Amino acid sequence: MAQVTIYLPTDVLEAARKCAGQQNRSLSAWVSALVRDATTTEWPESLVDLLHTGAGNLVEPYDPPPEAVHDFR
Repeated sequence: MAQVTIYLPTDVLEAARKCAGQQNRSLSAWVSALVRDATTTEWPESLVDLLHTGAGNLVEPYDPPPEAVHDFR
């Protein structure tokens, strides 16, 4: 695993440590997850399957035609 040194303002570092602690993660794991989420371009497999095969239980909602519209002047 590679090591990286970053420089953060004290207030940003404190906020990052707090967020990591709230998620019961180390600061490294928390930052890694942020970078992974920001750089991941893959779609969930279930969505890809739906787009490719049209499989799924999607139902077209009822959409009646609009009624006549009266001028409100």
